[in-house]
Amino acid sequence: MTKKMSIQTKYSIIFFATLVLVVSAFAAGLGTLRDEVLRNEAEAIADQVISFRAWVAGSGMVWVHKLVPGFPDYLARKDDGHGGYFYGKNPALATRELSVIANKTSRRATFLVTSDDYRQPANKPDAFELQAIKTFKGNPDLKFTQTYEQGIYRYARPIFVKKGCLKCHGNPEDAPPEVISKYGDKKAFGYKVGDIRGIVSVKIPSIGWQRLLPILTNPIVIALVVLAFVINFIFTQRFIIRRLTRLTDDANAIARGKLDTTLDYTAPDKSNDEIDHAYHAVNLLKKSLIIVLKRSRGK
Repeated sequence: MTKKMSIQTKYSIIFFATLVLVVSAFAAGLGTLRDEVLRNEAEAIADQVISFRAWVAGSGMVWVHKLVPGFPDYLARKDDGHGGYFYGKNPALATRELSVIANKTSRRATFLVTSDDYRQPANKPDAFELQAIKTFKGNPDLKFTQTYEQGIYRYARPIFVKKGCLKCHGNPEDAPPEVISKYGDKKAFGYKVGDIRGIVSVKIPSIGWQRLLPILTNPIVIALVVLAFVINFIFTQRFIIRRLTRLTDDANAIARGKLDTTLDYTAPDKSNDEIDHAYHAVNLLKKSLIIVLKRSRGK
């Protein structure tokens, strides 16, 4: 039969297991912190995109006096009265061009406004975006969805159809002729207020452990954790292990007949310490042995 472990050994095992759990808790906390930081960044981007679309939609269309190189697309055109033209860009087109410019210059985040019923091939959703749209349609109250893909944080937020959207996405008969001329009368029509038109999809490089570890290895954090364990270790060694060892030695001495062994403890009526109570019980046993021996000798 295997010999039972000492309290010292058991405590050492528990001590190091606790240390592992604390480190694991820190790691889990850092993971949660990473998620919060990335989500907040993605939400800020989505807020700006949706606000920009709302601004364009509020005016119906934004008009520019010239087409920027690389962005020749427009929905409508009208004479400026001086031999040139103004070019109109609707919310979807303006947002797509904004995303192209932002994604080229951004050091981190990129975004795309997409739909499962898209009109522009450049807005075609990928697998994550299609699943996000499906998820939002199944649960319209869901605020966002997120995941990680090969070191990239993916975030999506639904875009709902509002009354102003119906002009271009409601009944084809009510759509401006420019829309029908450019996109036809089949794609992205038939929506109602409150329907999910699409999503804002954001990609951000994930924050790696090489950036999170400095938080975990912060000298103040390490010092506090070490201090907590040192205090715990010293307290357990001094006030539990050492006293139990001394009590065991004293009890063994009494058992060997050394009835003059002094038991150093605080009386139970002045202490709630369980070891003091154990000492008191041994002391009572010692006194009983002394009485028994005196009586046996008296006979």
